[in-house]
Amino acid sequence: MMQTDRLIEMCGTDEPLADLLVIDGHCHVDWWIGMYSIERRIEGIIEVADAVGIDRLCINYAACPEMRRANDTVAGCMRRYPDRVEGICYVDLFAGGEQVQRAELTRCFDELGFRGIKIIDRRGGFHPQTRDWFDEDDPLRPTWEFAQERGAAILCHGYLTYEIARRYPGANFIMAHASGAPAQMLKLAELPNTFADMSATSMLAGTLELLCERIGAERILYGSDLPASDPAQRLGMVMAAQIPERAKELILGRNMQGLLDNVR
Repeated sequence: MMQTDRLIEMCGTDEPLADLLVIDGHCHVDWWIGMYSIERRIEGIIEVADAVGIDRLCINYAACPEMRRANDTVAGCMRRYPDRVEGICYVDLFAGGEQVQRAELTRCFDELGFRGIKIIDRRGGFHPQTRDWFDEDDPLRPTWEFAQERGAAILCHGYLTYEIARRYPGANFIMAHASGAPAQMLKLAELPNTFADMSATSMLAGTLELLCERIGAERILYGSDLPASDPAQRLGMVMAAQIPERAKELILGRNMQGLLDNVR
């Protein structure tokens, strides 16, 4: 029988998790796409995090027509809660060419202190996907190159392909909501710079165990999709999984900490 009683007992109280690093790698702030959410102001998001014991939150803007304004909003959250919020820079593939993308990424990382990137294909690629081809005219090529240079992680909300991850081994690629589509994540299993984000609204029993077995616990990241979802639900999924305690510690925070520390 696995020795997981300590973590399960921690969940069985009304107190926040303690003595355990928890980093939520997938959070949003402010306007949400056509949805009423449990809380979209940063003050309320911090209150929710405090209630369950989340130490830090990696926050990005969900999808905004104005890329710079979206990142400025997140930067304001970072200034207000410097010990709690990690900024994840939002890049819009419709916002312009190489100069526009690189200028905004440089501003976010060098001036505002961001330590990650988030892309979303608003044409409809909101779900995990992988493809086997690579487009030489990829509109996000400047972003992949920037991440490669800086050792940054990219939260890919759609758009991620096997060839992109293979061609940029110095960057790290996080498949958003991968726990809801494990078959897609397993297509990337041989690439060590790919990571599974477990923020999917639906996750079948045994999915976390499967991913740990096939890609390793060191490549799985806790994420809640707060404020669209309750972070306590995802915490419970990790705590109740039939995996070693050490694996849970990696998933809940240590893996994400490693990605943040890798940024140059």
